[in-house]
Amino acid sequence: PLQYQRVITVFGLSEPDVETRINRNGLPAAVELAFNVEPAMVHVKLRSKGETAQKQIDRAELAVRKTLNGHIVGIDGDTLAASTARLLTNAGITLALAESCTGGLIAKLLTDQPGSSSFLERSVVSYANSAKMSCLNVDQKILDQYGAVSSECAEAMAKGVHAAAHTSIGLAVTGIAGPEGGTVDKPVGTVYLAMISPWGERVERFSFSGSRDQVRLRTAYTALDWLRRLAISRLSCEEQEA
Repeated sequence: PLQYQRVITVFGLSEPDVETRINRNGLPAAVELAFNVEPAMVHVKLRSKGETAQKQIDRAELAVRKTLNGHIVGIDGDTLAASTARLLTNAGITLALAESCTGGLIAKLLTDQPGSSSFLERSVVSYANSAKMSCLNVDQKILDQYGAVSSECAEAMAKGVHAAAHTSIGLAVTGIAGPEGGTVDKPVGTVYLAMISPWGERVERFSFSGSRDQVRLRTAYTALDWLRRLAISRLSCEEQEA
């Protein structure tokens, strides 16, 4: 018999959260439901057999979309980076990055996408404090008073790269990826993200778990998700104005 499968990629929710939200709500009985987890992502697998399989899968996807709303970042082969790149391009948004703990990973994920030069203007990997000061114009007083891993430093990094690049968005990340370097106040996995744009400023602290690579990946994915959501909001504003 005919067999169809669709994979829905979810970001920003744990597997238990995804399972609880879906809970077979509105899913046709003929559709099998399975989950696959990788660091920071949950893949929802929908399978069905028979002549009406494709129709059943379409209905199941609609039900999943209703319950998971803005957390869906890709269908089948679509990745978070690919969908973010596409949305930034469609929204006409330009971007400059200032990366510390991610070491250029956000830029790597975006420049893996064809056509990324249409939106990504630069990425500054400012690992040392001296680079944060000379390349991004971060005031030494901020580093002395709050430290390189702080909301104040992240905001100053974002403002610095934004001012230098004259792009729509300046986005910065700074944190402690581990396995060493953590303190009581700022344990390993502490990360600050900051985003500056004409549509507002956003600075948040995160506590990511996992290995050094996992912390860096979760940080990069979170940054991409911020960009993805901003692009969606800009596109929806354009639709309303049209």
